[in-house]
Amino acid sequence: MDESKPVWRYFANLYVTARQNFIDAAEATDGRLETLPISQLGPQDEQLSIDICILGSDNPRKLLLHTSGVHGVEGYPGCAVQVKLLERWAAGELEVPDDCAIVVVHAVNPWGMAWMRRVNEDNADLNRNFLPPDEAYVGEPERYNELNALLNPRTAPGGWDFFALRAGWVILRMGFNTAKQNVAEGQYERPRALQFGGPGLCESPKLLLDWLEGALEGVERCVALDFHTGLGPHGVDSLLISGEDGDAAFASLRERYGPTVQPLDPDAGVAYRIRGGMLDGFKARWPNIDWTLITQEFGTEKPLKVIAALRAENRLTQWGGRPDKALLGSPERERLLDIFNPATDKWRGMIMLRGQALIDDTLSDLTSQSDEG
Repeated sequence: MDESKPVWRYFANLYVTARQNFIDAAEATDGRLETLPISQLGPQDEQLSIDICILGSDNPRKLLLHTSGVHGVEGYPGCAVQVKLLERWAAGELEVPDDCAIVVVHAVNPWGMAWMRRVNEDNADLNRNFLPPDEAYVGEPERYNELNALLNPRTAPGGWDFFALRAGWVILRMGFNTAKQNVAEGQYERPRALQFGGPGLCESPKLLLDWLEGALEGVERCVALDFHTGLGPHGVDSLLISGEDGDAAFASLRERYGPTVQPLDPDAGVAYRIRGGMLDGFKARWPNIDWTLITQEFGTEKPLKVIAALRAENRLTQWGGRPDKALLGSPERERLLDIFNPATDKWRGMIMLRGQALIDDTLSDLTSQSDEG
């Protein structure tokens, strides 16, 4: 990797630029590049796709699966981390055992990334869309109804509605952790509201799951790293673990991955429990694989500012009476991009450093397991 390359060159603010950066980096490796196009088009009628680079063994027993962009605009910093990973591989800086591969998945939600939204073309949060095959897309958190009028005003933006004061009152009455859980868990009853999990399995998740059906054949052990931004202290990453229970399991994970490992529990850290999470969706469909599921979440701004930005953008989109092409460049979508992809060298440097460090920790873990085997 060229150490003289400034960090800002890894970052883009347009889908076509980010995708080309990923494609160029992938083609400079000895890996395989595969493309899964979706039916929806981008703002300039460009083709949108999930792009996947496969490095290492053609028949792996162990796998590092690195995904980005399940939340649309979060794909821009995710792409930067993935491009650097690919450059490090091309420069011979990463080593994996003969029985191991790295699969890098760029832009699980290419539509949201291209259109500067966190959700997809169905207004679905794709990290709430991977319900187990036997679970219905119905229901909502017990107290979401109490929050609906605050989160989802059915009017176009304009004027003052004192969101911060009203949200503060809700937090005082309900408790911060309870409010956080009910806002973020995922709901399947209100298609135009925040945190909608979708009417069923959406196109992009289905394409990815179908592709993984072949890619995971023969895999016995998989560490899945899903890159996110927007939650936690500014520039600091939290490693959110799902599918693990008990003090011994978390102690083992902290020993291997560091002290920021924490469960998806609103009372135990920055996170919350979710329905239909992508990583849990993988485990539900391939239960015979030994999974370690890690969401690497980098903080950007305070929770109320993040919610306010999501609320304003969704309000404009749903009730502003304007087509998507007219909304590109709107203050609400520009703010959303800024919330989830801060354009400061300090923040970018922090996520690039820790993004690569987690990849190194994962490869060390997989190598150690191969040596023990």
